[in-house]
Amino acid sequence: MIEINKEIKELLFLGPSGSYCEAAKNQFIGFFPSKDIEQKPFSTVKSIIEYVKANESAAAVIPIENSIEGIVRETMDNLLNINDYALQITAETVIPINHCLVSKAGSIQKIKKIISHPQALAQCQKFISRYFPSDIEQIEKASTSRAAQELAELDDSYAAIANARTAELFDLNILAKNINDEKDNKTRFILLSGWTTTPTGSDKTSIAFATKNQPGSLVKVLNVFDSLNINLMYIDSRPSKKNLGEYVFFTDFEGHIKDEPTQKVLDLIKLNTNYIKFLGSYRKF
Repeated sequence: MIEINKEIKELLFLGPSGSYCEAAKNQFIGFFPSKDIEQKPFSTVKSIIEYVKANESAAAVIPIENSIEGIVRETMDNLLNINDYALQITAETVIPINHCLVSKAGSIQKIKKIISHPQALAQCQKFISRYFPSDIEQIEKASTSRAAQELAELDDSYAAIANARTAELFDLNILAKNINDEKDNKTRFILLSGWTTTPTGSDKTSIAFATKNQPGSLVKVLNVFDSLNINLMYIDSRPSKKNLGEYVFFTDFEGHIKDEPTQKVLDLIKLNTNYIKFLGSYRKF
């Protein structure tokens, strides 16, 4: 459990209903002492973050990393654009991903087009290549549940990749179950809010940084963790979108922002970076 030190009246998630993000939201809702919280589905990560930035009593659940496809680019890019330093990651959870092929059609032979979130499409390529021609149209949507919902407005030549719950919610047939290329497929979701957490003794801290344009700058940053014997749990990069060849690195490491070793890490990292952003400290899943 996490300690809530701020009243939350709204909890947002990437919808519509039936999404994996809703499943993560259902886990996080148990953290809140109040049961009178309005739960709102939003269509994009950007719109969710913009709403939370403007509403102090709101929190949000968004995907950040998939065990197969890696970081969720939309989430990472929008986290960098948050200027409100009070807004941060305050919890995480992991949801197993079990994709199904759903449709109004009664058989897989009728399907001519497949719609879903781009990561879901990427995670089911072996299944798609086995059962469909190489030129089948694959159409990207904002979420797997949004794709399933949109089938209501499409003819039965369309199918969506989504979870089994969407078939029940939107009155669809499940044409195939567990179609992931990798069966041990999981997505990590974060809870984004304006409250600060207290150390639990089993925490991680997330930051983003850009190194100076000098030889060995990244190595010097990584050596800080080694010299202080701090476990670096995760590192990935995204283009800075400023200059070609410049990158922002996303890093998770053990410790809490209120711990002395974490403060020392951040102080030393600043010597070899030209940008650093604290994203949150929270209990490890």
